[in-house]
Amino acid sequence: MNEDILEGNWRQLRGKLRSWWGNLSDDDFEWIGGQKDRLVGLIQQKYGCTRDQAEEEVDHRFSEYQGSGDDVLSGIKAKTYEFGETAANKARGAISAVADRVETATSYLRENKFEAMAADLKEVIRKYPVQAIILGLGVFYLMSRGRSYRR
Repeated sequence: MNEDILEGNWRQLRGKLRSWWGNLSDDDFEWIGGQKDRLVGLIQQKYGCTRDQAEEEVDHRFSEYQGSGDDVLSGIKAKTYEFGETAANKARGAISAVADRVETATSYLRENKFEAMAADLKEVIRKYPVQAIILGLGVFYLMSRGRSYRR
């Protein structure tokens, strides 16, 4: 279970946690406060197991809880959160890529003289003649439409 989801559902989960780990007191649950690391540490301390065993037990219980259908809403929230995180990460990546391209274009324009840019344009036209013709026709069309509005 994701730590953010654990914190968000902490009040709902307390009853289930009590049934799993009866040695934990109300004060322990207040101290844990929805933080997985604290829960693992207390289980390790109260039940005398290694940290790895405690983490494995916590992960097992939470995966069992999510898969049992006890709290369908919690599962939906988890999937929604994961989807939102994935979308946000992809958006950040796209924004970063666009910013990198703009920076590259800006530095190209600053560092090169007109003659160098003209030579690069000739090379692109030689490499992609059909696309260059289509682009030229599109620019010509847009420019002619702009003039007809001014009259």
